[in-house]
Amino acid sequence: MQRAPRQVYSEDASQNTYGFRRCCKGVREAVPVEEIARRYTELKPFGGRAWFTGRCPLPDHEDRTPSFYIYPGEIGGRWWCYGCGRGGDVIDLEFLCGAYGELWAAMISLAVDYGVDLPERPGSWHRKHERQRPIRDGIEEAKVYAARRRLYKWCCEPLVLATEDEEDRVHDAQLYWEATAKLAEHLVLNMIGRRR
Repeated sequence: MQRAPRQVYSEDASQNTYGFRRCCKGVREAVPVEEIARRYTELKPFGGRAWFTGRCPLPDHEDRTPSFYIYPGEIGGRWWCYGCGRGGDVIDLEFLCGAYGELWAAMISLAVDYGVDLPERPGSWHRKHERQRPIRDGIEEAKVYAARRRLYKWCCEPLVLATEDEEDRVHDAQLYWEATAKLAEHLVLNMIGRRR
């Protein structure tokens, strides 16, 4: 019994946003899957339901007999390897064979290679984004301020309190507080980047 081709990497919620799906659709419509498959394996025409067949190009599958098939479709076609049980569309194939870290990177690479104009966000999104800017900036400032306070208390306050001279203590406190600004911004930025 043959299994129907399916997209490999659609489980990640960040890859299922409306804008990402629209961009992928544009790339699928413009980039034939057999052209990308030819980058990684030799294809031969095949009759019946499949357009082409060849050895699986996936780097972690050593395919001794041709088990890789490309199927026709309305939007760019699909591929399936009956040897390793994986398949998908042109973006999945480029992602798996091109050693990309993220699916969106493979999609952008194909869009650039084939001159695909990716859809833009609607004007309403930009207006909403601009209206929300003060709120986002305020939250960001609060995070940085909280990080500065923690850094100061953990790293700098013991040094300040150890200073016996009152004038030196006030000067050191101000100096250390100012020094925590860039470090706190860096920490907050890295924490946000890790969660995405």
